Amino acid sequence: MSSDIKFLTVEDVGNMLQVTRATVYNLKKKGMPYIKVGKNIRFDQDEVVDWIKANRNGDPQSE
Repeated sequence: MSSDIKFLTVEDVGNMLQVTRATVYNLKKKGMPYIKVGKNIRFDQDEVVDWIKANRNGDPQSE
């Protein structure tokens, strides 16, 4: 496992995407990848970015 992997909290993802915590939870329900560590939820930064890019609206490659 690479040491440059960064795991983010719900708050970190919200700050990164400039959205609320509720929006992060909604994105998680829609399939944004996450990791459950005990009672905590963490997101792999690279996976979040890839998922957002793959699921953006108006993407010419998805039409």
